[in-house]
Amino acid sequence: MDTRKFILENLKNAKVAPEEITAEANFIIENYLKINNYYDKIECSEDQILFLKSIFQQRKKGIPLQYILGISDFMGEKFVVNKNVLIPRPETEILVSKCIEKAQNFFTPKILDIGTGSGCISIILSKKIPNAQIFASDISPNALKIAQINSKNLKSKVIFIKSDMFKNINMKFDIIISNPPYIPLAEKANIQKEVQLEPKTALFTRDKNGIKFYKKIIKNGANFLNTKGYILFELGIGQSELVKKIFMDYNYEEIEITKDLDNIDRIISAKVKNG
Repeated sequence: MDTRKFILENLKNAKVAPEEITAEANFIIENYLKINNYYDKIECSEDQILFLKSIFQQRKKGIPLQYILGISDFMGEKFVVNKNVLIPRPETEILVSKCIEKAQNFFTPKILDIGTGSGCISIILSKKIPNAQIFASDISPNALKIAQINSKNLKSKVIFIKSDMFKNINMKFDIIISNPPYIPLAEKANIQKEVQLEPKTALFTRDKNGIKFYKKIIKNGANFLNTKGYILFELGIGQSELVKKIFMDYNYEEIEITKDLDNIDRIISAKVKNG
């Protein structure tokens, strides 16, 4: 049997988006069959074929491949994921890269990641900025369990805190970073079936424009930032000007918007105006 062809055909039958089929096939080959050269001949046991068939059945139901295999790629590292955390996405890599850039302004940066989920942001920052102190918070104890597993697997030194926003935070930081919930609940029916299976509290907001959590963090953030400290966010589509206005309303400066590869405003950063 041509295993690669078998995988591709079954992903197609599972109604995976045509532009995603090859990437998903490669993900299965690398992360389940443990073959890094996708063009090697692939020999599968009967048990492996049975598991592959179960993958296709779950994909047909819309369950994300990363949840099925329990793993996701992010900035060259493997992260454990399950239904309690968002699946790390390429757009968030831009947020992390921008944070690394801002961290160069501080000798020993202290960074807080709000709503850490799988821990992908804070753990990568810990690995990329070894002289930094990284703290990460989440309201979900189940998400924090996954983040701590990833931290141990990747040998990071992130300190995790169970907290609803700033409730259990009692120190100041040079950078606050967050990929908060930003999809208005009214838009739920319009998003991909796979995305709807991710944790709702990490995706949706009840306000019309999806800016509720940006405003909360910006409004309170100045009290938790050191002099010349920054806040950085990932943005939803069409939210950049709304979030920029909130920063301006609360007297932040040096507001900077970064686009993603599709030319969409995706990251916003601003500096606290002290004094």
